[in-house]
Amino acid sequence: MVTTAAPTKGPDGRAGGRDGRTAVDLVVLDGFLASGFSVTLDVLATANVLAEALGEPAPFRWRTASLGGGPVRSSAGVLLEVDGDVEGADGDVWMVFGQGMASPERVLSDVARPDSRALSARLPAVQGRGATVAASCSSTFLLAEAGLLDGVTATTCWWLAPIFRARYPQVDLRMEAIVCAHERVATAGAAMAQLDLALAVVRRRAGHAIAHACARYLVIDDARSSQAPYLVLEHLSRHDEVVARAERWMSERLARPIELRDAARAAGVSERTLARRFVATTGLAPARFLRRLRIETAARLLATTDLSIARVAEEVGYDDERAFRRAFAREVRRSPAEHRRAHRTA
Repeated sequence: MVTTAAPTKGPDGRAGGRDGRTAVDLVVLDGFLASGFSVTLDVLATANVLAEALGEPAPFRWRTASLGGGPVRSSAGVLLEVDGDVEGADGDVWMVFGQGMASPERVLSDVARPDSRALSARLPAVQGRGATVAASCSSTFLLAEAGLLDGVTATTCWWLAPIFRARYPQVDLRMEAIVCAHERVATAGAAMAQLDLALAVVRRRAGHAIAHACARYLVIDDARSSQAPYLVLEHLSRHDEVVARAERWMSERLARPIELRDAARAAGVSERTLARRFVATTGLAPARFLRRLRIETAARLLATTDLSIARVAEEVGYDDERAFRRAFAREVRRSPAEHRRAHRTA
């Protein structure tokens, strides 16, 4: 899911602020993911080049900032010199770059760091003066810590969804969404979804035409809207032993009809408890999880075996090949044959 709106207009009728351009502050903490930071700059710079090629003024200007104004290091150890302190960051958009991809335990530790807390504490005032605050991947936790996501739809990287949901129950988490963009806050999924987030900012501030042109020139799929094809269900289920037991039991029986009551019995809990724990841990009801599990297994079989599509359908519990093809295309965004060809070509 990607939600966007028309470009924000300044008092002169053009996108942006005082000089007609949207001022973007890229606010960086130690441990940031360098790729996400870099692609954001590339998207903004490309938008400016394309706008000027069309005879329009460049829609963006930007500034990099850190707490205190000193250099910061990326998660890979690269030193970044910034333009100045966050004290002087008064842009129309704040793009927040906190800790890079890490284990769930590390993410929770990082949001408790003094610099993370200091940055989160600033964000409500930034949003309060009318700026849009945006982040992707584990940096979305900084926005949630600040309360900016309370009561709104938001997303984060799919593999952090269980701990995000448990820590911030007041957030309407849409785990499968690539981007959730609102007027004053925007979030995106895992690491490379920062590209989608940057495009969403361009789309909102400079218009659909410039955003679409950026995507074409940078060879970005600006039509993708879901993290669902990238989910690894085992990584979601392992956060709860009951759910993990049920997932293992289901995986061993995918070729047969599976009843929730039998899965609950195998996991040692009631149906109601199993359903509640599935939703709390994975964001999916058991029946939805089982459908995803069947399709995920089918995708692996298509990529790694020579089984016919009809046989793959049978292996994951579909006795109607046409129904399997429809379900697969709905979840993976391409047909079984296309999926197999893509993996064989790779």
